[in-house]
Amino acid sequence: MEKQHKLEKVLGDIFSEKLLENLVEHGRIVQIEENTQVISRGDEIKEIPIVLSGTAKVVRTDNKGEEHILFYLNEKEACTATFSICASTKTSEIDFIMETDGELLLYPVKLMDNLTKEFPSWRYYVCRNYNKRMKEFLDTMDSVVFMKMDQRILKYLTKASKALNTKLITITHQEIANDLSTSRVVVSRLLKQLEHEGKIKLYRNRIELLF
Repeated sequence: MEKQHKLEKVLGDIFSEKLLENLVEHGRIVQIEENTQVISRGDEIKEIPIVLSGTAKVVRTDNKGEEHILFYLNEKEACTATFSICASTKTSEIDFIMETDGELLLYPVKLMDNLTKEFPSWRYYVCRNYNKRMKEFLDTMDSVVFMKMDQRILKYLTKASKALNTKLITITHQEIANDLSTSRVVVSRLLKQLEHEGKIKLYRNRIELLF
């Protein structure tokens, strides 16, 4: 009953009653600590994670071992990359990491086809997640093409702040440089510029947004 109540509270406004019953029967809820890697690149995906609370991040690691954040996931959201894996039966191309403490609903991949066939609210949910990620991708492309690097950094920090629901972001200059495909020296110089403009405050491995 506790699992059913929790799923109804978080997902009841987007999923049908029948679909919630299916998720209660076949899914499992797990509590995940901050910085826990739930899925690693190369893993065989056996369960699809849906965020019930907290914030997760989806990361792509390049051949040099450098991580690049693709997007954040908050309450009610699922990773579209794992949907694609279900369709292609391939191993994971991404890392799925809990950025904060939270809870995930894990649903068996082998039952995913039934959800798509039987529940219109699930199909709508998958499409909505794909659309959101596509908009974020296009937004990122616009930033790369049309924005100067200082604007990109500020937009990057704003996005992280909204995802984590905090003005004080724990992050290094190197992590920002990796995600924006630039050098740490450039990031450090532009962060100092943004601080001088009164838009941010710099601390050791933390940045505070002042707007």
